[in-house]
Amino acid sequence: MREEAKKLIQMVRKGLPDKEIMEKLGIQTRTSLKKMYYDALVEAGKIKDILTEPEVKMKRTLKVTKRGNMLLSKRLLIDKFGFKEGDKFMVSKRKDRIILRKVEEEA
Repeated sequence: MREEAKKLIQMVRKGLPDKEIMEKLGIQTRTSLKKMYYDALVEAGKIKDILTEPEVKMKRTLKVTKRGNMLLSKRLLIDKFGFKEGDKFMVSKRKDRIILRKVEEEA
């Protein structure tokens, strides 16, 4: 989690007034402060983010084909997760989960 987000959450927990928090973090408006606080809570895992319609549509069940393949869309891999063509992954299993770990290219 970003250091600035941690500081903001701590200041709010301590009960500091909004003007003091804004001054310390260099925030100009209360709207910006609220957005930053919301983002910090999401990043910290304290609350769930509000999903947009494309994100809801992206949450779909994948099915293994007869050949053992599973199709993942460009929107999911590239647009949402930031992977690119040619990236390589290690696959492992833990309990009921499949884990993909990106393999970093050796220099």
